[in-house]
Amino acid sequence: MRYTDYIRLKTGRYQSVGKFGDDIYAYEVLTGIADTPEYHQISKEEFDLFESWSQEYITGLKKLYEIINRPVICSGYLGRAELNTSLLRDI
Repeated sequence: MRYTDYIRLKTGRYQSVGKFGDDIYAYEVLTGIADTPEYHQISKEEFDLFESWSQEYITGLKKLYEIINRPVICSGYLGRAELNTSLLRDI
């Protein structure tokens, strides 16, 4: 799978959550000057609660920092387009 196989299901400001295939939930954040996407694995529960924690920048960034400190499973950057399944965790 490639980063272009990501299916965006919920959106927020410069971010979204969606899926790769049927069972890999991911958080997408746009980075850099060209808004290049990076994808971090999230749980089904985090996906379901996206509307809540995606607004945390108003009161704090705990959940967002927790997610973006996880490995980037793929991105739009050169050499990172393929989904790295070795980085997937059981969450």
